[in-house]
Amino acid sequence: MIAVPGLGIPLLCGELLPVSTVAWLQAHGASFVYLPKLSDHSYRLKVDAVLQRKPEAVAMGSSRANQWRSAMFHPTRFYNAANAVFVVRDFARMLEEFGDFSPRVIIFSIDYFPFVPTFETTYSSQSRGEIGGWATPEQIGIILGVFEDLVRTRRFPWPSYDGTPALGLSAIRTGSGFRLDGSYNYGSRTFDDGTDSVSAIEAGKQWPLVPAQRLDSSILRDFERFTELARQKGIALVGVTMPYIPKVRDAIERSSHYGAWRQFRSAETQEWIRNQGVLYFDFSRLESFGGRPDEFADPYHPSEPAYIRMLLSMLTEQRFRALFPEIDAHDLEERLKHATRLEAYRDKWPAN
Repeated sequence: MIAVPGLGIPLLCGELLPVSTVAWLQAHGASFVYLPKLSDHSYRLKVDAVLQRKPEAVAMGSSRANQWRSAMFHPTRFYNAANAVFVVRDFARMLEEFGDFSPRVIIFSIDYFPFVPTFETTYSSQSRGEIGGWATPEQIGIILGVFEDLVRTRRFPWPSYDGTPALGLSAIRTGSGFRLDGSYNYGSRTFDDGTDSVSAIEAGKQWPLVPAQRLDSSILRDFERFTELARQKGIALVGVTMPYIPKVRDAIERSSHYGAWRQFRSAETQEWIRNQGVLYFDFSRLESFGGRPDEFADPYHPSEPAYIRMLLSMLTEQRFRALFPEIDAHDLEERLKHATRLEAYRDKWPAN
């Protein structure tokens, strides 16, 4: 049995903190980014955060929706619960876990690959619960992992990265992780234009772009259950297909492995999405929203300035503007003038 004093370092660095505690700390303004290395309970973190904050608008979906910042939607109370739902049926599951609470609006990412069974299978073991408790195999594994990291790196895991308060070994070592509003801080990144991924994409061997010729009908039904539940709860749904960096998109278009992608982008599928009451924006092409090819955190994730450009385009749609009448488009435009390739909202510590 591991002695109680041995819990000190894993607790201090954040690896053993229950995500309900992390959500509470963030909801009460504690300044840090959070990303553990030895476990992943981001689904539970995001659910708990929504229930504690009860925001008006929520982002949901994969990591491709995780750059929506709360400041973009000011003064609307917004929380980014994305980077937690990768399996389509978990959209409805998360809504059900909200219980009696319903946000007014959900903005969610929608891509072709969650509708492919091989992608869904990868996330079959994803945790939807809290971190394991006292003396569970998960807890013991985390404790051992923290001390192995200490021995390997010879660096004590102080809860900070380059002046940024950080909890979790990944956040401490890289500065990456979830911000207070649930959005994702990528830390320092060198530009990747996707060149190294092209050959793998064309061969159908590049994650997350799983090869498939058709969208799975049973997973399509899972999506319909989500939209039906949202209607029952009176939630407005906004779906967004994010862009890929141009070389990645071009490789998908050239390859014969992605019939599912072509089906997803067809007029028939887009009509199916909209017929379920979803206000849908297809931004898979940069020119659809005035996007720039350098505004990407990596080939699959547009950066903050790209999200602002998408939001400005969305605000020209009358139905979307009616959902967010108080968003200041001029302020968003001013932010873009001073944005870097990755960042439009400079995080300050302590953060608000």
